Amino acid sequence: MLLTQLRLLWRMHRWEGTFFIGGALLLSGAMAIVAWQLDASRDTMVACYEQPTDALSAECRSAIEWGNTLAGAIGILGAVATVAPFAAGIFLGAPLVSREIEHRTAPLAWSLSPSRRSWLAWRAVPLLVLLLVALLVLGQASAYLLETAEESELGFRQFGMFGPILAARGLAVFGIGLLVGLALGRVLPALLVTALATVAIVGGMSIGRDLLMREEAVWMPMGDQAEVVHMVFDSGFQSDATGEVITWEEAYNRFPDTFDEMTGEGEPPGMTSVWKVVPPEAFGLYVAREIGVLVLAFVIAGAATLALVHRRRPE
Repeated sequence: MLLTQLRLLWRMHRWEGTFFIGGALLLSGAMAIVAWQLDASRDTMVACYEQPTDALSAECRSAIEWGNTLAGAIGILGAVATVAPFAAGIFLGAPLVSREIEHRTAPLAWSLSPSRRSWLAWRAVPLLVLLLVALLVLGQASAYLLETAEESELGFRQFGMFGPILAARGLAVFGIGLLVGLALGRVLPALLVTALATVAIVGGMSIGRDLLMREEAVWMPMGDQAEVVHMVFDSGFQSDATGEVITWEEAYNRFPDTFDEMTGEGEPPGMTSVWKVVPPEAFGLYVAREIGVLVLAFVIAGAATLALVHRRRPE
């Protein structure tokens, strides 16, 4: 009975499932292959770049061309991996129930099923589990590719392009799509409204994250962790004696003789150049916060869906 229901569910959604879940797994494989090739060819490319340009061998020209191809692939694959969770959540979640309501098969199933909520769970949970597994694999493959390309630990510059954030985004959008599809009962409107809601959520979270980062940013000497700090919101000078921070313009007006007239470079006496940044060690906290918000959005959408499916009138 269980296998029959799962087989029927897959037949109903095999095109979307194959495209998005299978596509995520194929994308993961492509990322792993590109990372492997990038790592294998790095030493050769470094040696070739150290040679004079006019004396490059055919092997070096080929290696450099291959390296440029891999670099282009990294950008494309990273962009696709960023969009994939949203697209998968929209096209798997929104039509899941709305298609059955639109085709009038849902009212029949509701009349035969002892519980509408059980009916909904049998349709949503297996597909959701497959989606989460595929996105978790994609997140790990994306992290592997980016770490290989950057040759360093990942941070705010690649925020949202790897790891469990991808799965959490797909989870939240799937839940919202399921709720919207149940409420509207039409596939195309459900897809459009879910897409608009997704854009609003992504924009709102991005704005909220930026505001929070500005609020929690701290002043640090410019020489500290310069290679791994990316979220810089301001810069200035800090007094070594009092800790007072002044802007570059204030420093230039108060100590004009300490700045070079041509380059504008300089540092007032008794002061250290500083910038206002989010410390790299806070990255894990921001990831946890984002995942928490997305999971909460899914829980709220899921609870609303369970309440609505119990009350919805057949059309």
